Amino acid sequence: MKSGKLFPIAAALTITVTALFSGCSKIDYGMSPITEISEETPEPSSTPETSPPETTSPDKYEAKEFPITPQEYSETLQLEQVCDNTPHNYLMGYEGNGYIQIDRHEYATFTVRVPATQYYKLTLQMCAFDTGVNVIVGGAPYDNGEYSTYDGVSKGVIYAKDITAFSPFTVNGIYLKKGDNRITLQSEFGMAYMDKVIIEKGQSVSDSYYVMSNAPINPNASLKTVKTMNFFSEIYGKKTITGQRVTLGTNAEIAAIYEETGRLPALRVGDLVCAQPDSPYYDENNTDFDLAVEWSKSGGLVGYCWTWYSPDEESHYLSSMTDFSISGVDTEKDISLASAETIEQLYGSGEIPRENYLLIRDIDRMAEKLEYLKNKGVTVLFSPLSDGGKVGYWWSGSAEGYLWLWRSMVTRLNEYHGLNNIIWVWNGGSADYYPGDEYVDIVGENVYNITGDSGNGRFMGTAFYGTSRAVALNECAMVPGADVLEQDNAHWLWFALGSGDKLIDENGRLTEKYSSNVILEQVYNHKNFLTLDEIPKFE
Repeated sequence: MKSGKLFPIAAALTITVTALFSGCSKIDYGMSPITEISEETPEPSSTPETSPPETTSPDKYEAKEFPITPQEYSETLQLEQVCDNTPHNYLMGYEGNGYIQIDRHEYATFTVRVPATQYYKLTLQMCAFDTGVNVIVGGAPYDNGEYSTYDGVSKGVIYAKDITAFSPFTVNGIYLKKGDNRITLQSEFGMAYMDKVIIEKGQSVSDSYYVMSNAPINPNASLKTVKTMNFFSEIYGKKTITGQRVTLGTNAEIAAIYEETGRLPALRVGDLVCAQPDSPYYDENNTDFDLAVEWSKSGGLVGYCWTWYSPDEESHYLSSMTDFSISGVDTEKDISLASAETIEQLYGSGEIPRENYLLIRDIDRMAEKLEYLKNKGVTVLFSPLSDGGKVGYWWSGSAEGYLWLWRSMVTRLNEYHGLNNIIWVWNGGSADYYPGDEYVDIVGENVYNITGDSGNGRFMGTAFYGTSRAVALNECAMVPGADVLEQDNAHWLWFALGSGDKLIDENGRLTEKYSSNVILEQVYNHKNFLTLDEIPKFE
């Protein structure tokens, strides 16, 4: 994707669109994560022309207040009695006179009268078959062009897979106002048999979540890296950093955001797959790195994930596309500080398996690329091994193997290679896969919901990791609205909106497929969110 007109951005940014939007020669949509909302999009043609303002306008949206009046409360509602849906009774294990059934996109609506404005916990008793039930508060019915739904506020999606007995599923932190509140339960996919709901006093994210260590885990971290962590600790719980994932070798998504909102995200996130020779996305010219360097020089934050193509003949990041598996690692062997020659000798003598040798070899190769960024003065928010606690990737499926790999990577890059420019962002997605605070700077969560909720359920769920680290929305399909985050007190350290067809079309224009232009404009011009012109420039 070639850049359009070249205009100077606000003088405070001390950069030009030429630097930011150069190098946009191609957009490839083949890097979608494992999620049901991913679709392929044709190769784009050109960036829309844009005339950005010469000065940055001040934020025009203020945070709203959401009062809380704590009061004890608990009520059980039999859904076959409070909903208009047809009751059934051919399954066993239900309470009351029966239960109701909803198929994909069908919904059940009921009204609950609560005594106080506060957070509530909803527990749904149901059995289901590969189902996601969206909990929606308020709103009115409407036709979205595909099916009938409610335009209220989503409070999260309950996921269940092949639960044959009626079982409880809970969503906490549901903000309800005193009096009558309409609640809708809608199947996003699959079929659900729902017996009853229990509404009781609940809680959302407490203020204690917003205390984080300001020291990087690497005691030899660069001054710029230390300053960045200090900045994070100062704003955590008060402000959320705007972030955008980009199509490899481009700033296409950032250009589209800028044209619509007049502001630039503070964080640019790329993928180190572009620096891996074994991947089909390898760029020997370091195009994306050069864009990242320019972004860093402008004062922006730089992030990189790593869609790691397995070190095997059948190389792929999906477990279904490669025979390579993390379960083959010998986790008793700590070779994180051994020389490359020693590791090769250990492999040759049969003292370590092939998996250990190949993984460390790949880490060493990537170290060379990260050193390039280090020498350019770029601090990297690095988030490899995404969603290891879930299924689908070759690094999934073995907590023991995953933990060995994460800890080996941290130790080797920090100590053996002396990379002092890395802030380690773990987003493994499961408490069993958490390596411990000594190996993590920031906890990240990937939330691909397209329901407009704050993700506060996932936010609160990080407490199970036993961590004192700040929590960031490492990747999301839909930009979180400012009012929703404020209402739920879910102040992610940053968000990074998904790239490619989650945001733009083949011509680099915003599609509003998941995030409306109205919400984007509000978020990028809201006092609770920090854009590029609103963060310090670290030297």
